[in-house]
Amino acid sequence: MNLKEFLKKTRTGQLSVDEIGRGMHKSFINANELIEDADILLEHRPERAISLTVLALEEIAKIILLANAAARASKSIVSWKEIDDDLNLRSHKHKQDIFAAYGSALLNKLSLAEENKYYYEQKVPGGIGPLLDYMKQLGFYVDVANGQFISPKEFGADNREWANWLISVAKERLKKFEVLHGTEDKSLEVARNAAELVSFISEVTNEDQFKQKIREFIEKRLQKT
Repeated sequence: MNLKEFLKKTRTGQLSVDEIGRGMHKSFINANELIEDADILLEHRPERAISLTVLALEEIAKIILLANAAARASKSIVSWKEIDDDLNLRSHKHKQDIFAAYGSALLNKLSLAEENKYYYEQKVPGGIGPLLDYMKQLGFYVDVANGQFISPKEFGADNREWANWLISVAKERLKKFEVLHGTEDKSLEVARNAAELVSFISEVTNEDQFKQKIREFIEKRLQKT
């Protein structure tokens, strides 16, 4: 398909629950590949590694958003425009904010205060979205700081620690997501049962309950195959 024909068809059409599931899986795969690229660039281009990792986090956020879209599509087929308008999928800032809010909410919900344990070891501060977006831009473009131009290379040289931390955050999230999105079939099952999945994530009160609900969700899906 040539570029002209491709552009005519992008962001159009009706999406079934299964197609949304495929989108979740493809987003998961793409996020993993972005992190693989970030790892390759980390030693010599930490600035690019930061930018690619932020893009990977945005793809993880897209999986979360598409789960909500699948729950809606379970009632009737929806158009891409409806999903895009409702979930604002094209906005990088929105996806960064969703990821930050999700991470913060999940940590708060699943934290075991008496044991100081968390479902995720790498904690993401709430409201970090705007900072992530700015770091992504600094990894790609020349900017100005304190009356002087700063290149992506200079930014990266001073922020290797940030690059390592962001990559570790993304890898940890992707490892947790793999149980539900490691294969296309898994993502299809998640999409087909998205309403249930979204519901119990919002209802759990501790880490053990969350793990148990995840196990029950997966086992129920496996029994049907």
